[in-house]
Amino acid sequence: MPLPLDREFTETTGPFLQHLRNLGRPDVHDIETRRNWASAIATGFMRKPLPHGMEHFVHHAPTSTGDFRVPIHHYRMRPAPGGPESDSGKKDPAVVHLHGGGFISLSAQEMEQLLVMNVSGSGVQMLSIDYRLAPEHPYPTAVEDGWAGLQWVYSHAEELSIDKHRIGIMGESAGGCIAAGLALLARDRGLSPPLAKQILVYPMLDDRTADHHAGELVFWTPDDNITGWTAYLGKDVRTDRVSPYAAPARADSVEGLPSIYMDVGQLDMFVQEDTEYALRFVKAGIPVEFHVYPGLPHGFEGLAPLSSCTQRAYEHRWRAIQEI
Repeated sequence: MPLPLDREFTETTGPFLQHLRNLGRPDVHDIETRRNWASAIATGFMRKPLPHGMEHFVHHAPTSTGDFRVPIHHYRMRPAPGGPESDSGKKDPAVVHLHGGGFISLSAQEMEQLLVMNVSGSGVQMLSIDYRLAPEHPYPTAVEDGWAGLQWVYSHAEELSIDKHRIGIMGESAGGCIAAGLALLARDRGLSPPLAKQILVYPMLDDRTADHHAGELVFWTPDDNITGWTAYLGKDVRTDRVSPYAAPARADSVEGLPSIYMDVGQLDMFVQEDTEYALRFVKAGIPVEFHVYPGLPHGFEGLAPLSSCTQRAYEHRWRAIQEI
């Protein structure tokens, strides 16, 4: 039998889901329509004034080619004057973040409210790398932009009062793929000290994935997946030429990687590849926390931000961030 959508999710999103059905699905490789859809859904995270006591900075990291500087959106709580947090010698944990969007859409700015919520909920600062998008900038641009941003954070940790031993990496969807790829890259390039943790939210890990379960894929379908991966990898998609830094499910080994937190909805087409990736960490003896939410599709928190299922997911993620 097909798996049903979560009842509360359906009740919360009913009118919007019907609107999506009435619009019809865009054709394979129709990137512009998908960009417009992603931006429309991101209005659920519309920019609002920052909460009292929160700061926002934009840093810029140089790239290896020298023709582009990667923006890094930095959100943190302002230390209370005279309080223990204002001690100039105190070093704090941080999360380097990569936003979702199927490799082809969205930006750190469009995801500002998500970043604000994560900082407010966890108390941990976040630095979101605004990598360049495919197909205008195919692989390896996003990963190398991420690497440039990660190196910038490490090299400026002292002036930002960041503890380099407590830096985690996080991403949602395609951002989860880039984050996982950066964890592999950091291991293989000998980043020191190593990353403290990976926090991957329904990550998009395998270009070979096709729909493999019965249920309603509300958002991010096989056609969307083909479009995103093809924009990112071009003619290499689904061939043996694909690097594990592009599609981390292809990694030969997860040995030496940091501990991992993952969550995914059971009606997300990534549930199987995410489960298989998490199991590799279990077998390698690396600490794992993995949540599968029944009845929930890809991007469920953006579609139903006020639902109890979304609040539970956020609580798990914030605790995972705090454990850094």
